[in-house]
Amino acid sequence: MTIPTTRNLDARIRKSQAAILKAGIELLSKNSDATLTDIAEHAGVGRTTLYRLYETKEQLIKAAAIHCLEAFDTATEHLENDAKSDLHAFHLMFKAILPLSAELEFLMGLGDLAEDDPELVAIYQQQQNEIAELVEYAKDEGSLSTEIPTLWMVNLVEGLLYSAWLTLSEEKMSHEKLADLAFHTFCHGVTR
Repeated sequence: MTIPTTRNLDARIRKSQAAILKAGIELLSKNSDATLTDIAEHAGVGRTTLYRLYETKEQLIKAAAIHCLEAFDTATEHLENDAKSDLHAFHLMFKAILPLSAELEFLMGLGDLAEDDPELVAIYQQQQNEIAELVEYAKDEGSLSTEIPTLWMVNLVEGLLYSAWLTLSEEKMSHEKLADLAFHTFCHGVTR
């Protein structure tokens, strides 16, 4: 018999928490009316465990949103070291983010809910600021037009991620192909 230690408990709690967040993202993306009981069952954990970690559905939704936003940060943290140029960093960014389709779908479904939470807004704004900074670097490098406002380009990146996500669900294209299309459209538009 293994005597539970703090370390074992922490590992079990982290495993349960990860399963709950994954289940919450999956179920709530498909059905916003999914209950905490539904999520606990899908996660393979008891309701008591779920309620110990998240007392309300709103707490779980916020935790899942933060998890999704942090997944984007983790996926793109290598850009600075791996990019051959500031423009190349955009291609790598699309390649890193597009496989996170479950996270994208969950965040897209939040709508106004995310706008009402200062912590989520702060994380999202920080990510937008980082994209804006990358745009400015690419402008300084001469890769992007200085005549197009930075905010326009930041919104274009977000729009291309959204378009790629929509295309993925309809066309069943690979993440790699979608990343290439998003990058090509970012750099060249849709003209011949």
